[in-house]
Amino acid sequence: MSSNSKTLLVLGATSAVAHAYLRLICAQPEYTQILLLGRNPEKLERVRQDIDARSSADVKLILADLGRPDQVHATLGKVKNELDGINECLIAYGMLGDLETLQVNPTTIQNLLETNFVSVALWLEALATEFESQKRGHAVVIGSVAGDRGRQSNYLYGATKCGLERVSEGLSHRFASQRNIHFTCIKPGFIESPMTAHLEPSGPLWASPEKIARIIRRAVKTKRVRVYAPWVWRYILLVIRALPVPIFHRTNI
Repeated sequence: MSSNSKTLLVLGATSAVAHAYLRLICAQPEYTQILLLGRNPEKLERVRQDIDARSSADVKLILADLGRPDQVHATLGKVKNELDGINECLIAYGMLGDLETLQVNPTTIQNLLETNFVSVALWLEALATEFESQKRGHAVVIGSVAGDRGRQSNYLYGATKCGLERVSEGLSHRFASQRNIHFTCIKPGFIESPMTAHLEPSGPLWASPEKIARIIRRAVKTKRVRVYAPWVWRYILLVIRALPVPIFHRTNI
């Protein structure tokens, strides 16, 4: 493999944002190997066929239940058998969860935590080990503005995203002296996707998967540690975080 060529690993390749990102990088000739992971064989194959038709890269897939922490090590072994190193990884899987169900069913809380936080944290640590061995690599994880302050509408989901950001941030700090190893947390607000279809997306605070994909691409190029997507959320959350507790508790968000 040429020193200028790159490999891309996508965990949760059937997500709307991941698919949009894959389409975006299809025109980039430096990507010579693309490996797609997900648990739905039909959806994953459709994504593979779409990207294979658009890209000159070697596009392969691996079926995996990414939300299971006990499967991370074995799945990583399969990944390493398929790729000539891991130059870039996008972690785009996760679940929103229904808060009313979460509040009465502890098993669903455990599932949310394992899917959104525990398994992703294990992947990030595993990638860190690989990057350190390779002396290069860039991992991008999809966080959320929901992690900036605990709110009654999504505090359990927000807790998982807050934890992810801390892991990504800590790894960025750990490898700060190594110029070719990077970790980026992308923090979207509302995304028009199947996961949020029940919320009836509308208004300027909603972003398309394609817009988020373009933001991710810029973040990879500029090696940002943290990016609000789109940028306006940075200032919205700045205000929300600054609200004194008595005032914040009068809100219904």
